[in-house]
Amino acid sequence: MHDICMKHGMRMNFIFPSLLLLMGLLSSCKDVKDPEFRRVDNFGIRKLRIQEATIGFEVTYFNPNNFGVNVKEAAADVYIDSVYLGKFIQERTVEVNKNAEFSIPFSGTIGFQKLLQLNLPNLLNKEVLLRADGSARVGKGGVYITRPIQYQGKHKLDEINIR
Repeated sequence: MHDICMKHGMRMNFIFPSLLLLMGLLSSCKDVKDPEFRRVDNFGIRKLRIQEATIGFEVTYFNPNNFGVNVKEAAADVYIDSVYLGKFIQERTVEVNKNAEFSIPFSGTIGFQKLLQLNLPNLLNKEVLLRADGSARVGKGGVYITRPIQYQGKHKLDEINIR
């Protein structure tokens, strides 16, 4: 066989399986469903300083897809009612299994001036509007995409598992 035929044959042996893999990946992407919000857990003070507190919590979702991924580098601006608390960041990479619940741990630092704006005694007796806007890097095998985080819902503080 000539060198040209050998190179052409090797190229086809590489291209054909690659095209099949790409077609398989693209066809499986059409049924991707967004995760379903479940609850906020383990809300609590992680560090207390003179002028600020580090707050942490976990947000639990359900993955309705037939495949797992990893979530890393999530960050969201968090608001309670109309008060901006600050930017909360993901503490560690989270492995998400197929058709399963998963929790993303977040933490952020809040100045006591912000806490005073919330009027905490009144918050304990009513529903508050919790809002989060941000993004997360989601993927597997070194291939990650950025997905938006947008949540808004009413909660009573007694619904949140406080630790």
